[in-house]
Amino acid sequence: MSSMRNAVERRVHRERAQPKERQRLGLLEKHKDYSLRAKDFNKKKAQLRALRQKAADRNEDEFYFGMMSRKGPGNALSQGKRWSGTVNGDRGNKVLDNDTVRLLKTQDVGYVRTVRNSALKEVKALEERVVGLGGSLDAQIGGDDEFDDDEEFGGPKNTKPKKTVFTEGEEERDELIQREANKTTTGGEDIDMGEEDDADKDPEALRAEQREKLLEKLQRRLQNARKKLRILARTEHELELQRANMSKTPTSGNGVTKSGKKFKVRERKR
Repeated sequence: MSSMRNAVERRVHRERAQPKERQRLGLLEKHKDYSLRAKDFNKKKAQLRALRQKAADRNEDEFYFGMMSRKGPGNALSQGKRWSGTVNGDRGNKVLDNDTVRLLKTQDVGYVRTVRNSALKEVKALEERVVGLGGSLDAQIGGDDEFDDDEEFGGPKNTKPKKTVFTEGEEERDELIQREANKTTTGGEDIDMGEEDDADKDPEALRAEQREKLLEKLQRRLQNARKKLRILARTEHELELQRANMSKTPTSGNGVTKSGKKFKVRERKR
């Protein structure tokens, strides 16, 4: 039966032509033409959106002295055969394509994530030590805006400056020493008494004082480690957003639609 059905002459379905009264407008647009036009329009719209985002994220304080003397690429009409299409002073570096930059962003995210995991382990270890000494995890030591622990971050130690005084002889030296001793509120006898008190102090009290100093130092280190962890987490989030904006599809990462609705793409279980 199929051979008989194929043997029968069928009607040829032709596409609808442009009416005569509209032939001045050109060929009638078909669905495939509309698809190509819509795809081109959406591609240009995505490029404009990416350029706006790049312009919004640029550093307004960026400045190089080459900006003062460097000229634009010009055009072929003004420069003629000398026109090369490059900026004066350009070293000929090629602009990386979007896929390569996105791959580099992935490597940056991996490095930041590794450092963040290391910082997280450090925070947990410090919290265990603070709890072991009976301290509070929410204690604030010093200012939160600065890193107070210079030993941890390789900062210089706070040492008191020394002053060297030259004298003519031993008598003048002894007079200066006696004069400085008289200026102080505590004389030599008081200092000796203080040293004797320290020697006679209870060992338990000395141990408790050392424990308090160690606890304060650990709390300061914990505070700085938490701040470092927050900075690394914020940096990783910003890099993830940049990678999502550079993706080929608008739903490659989490985001917000024009209407304000949040969407989240499900990740594959590994």
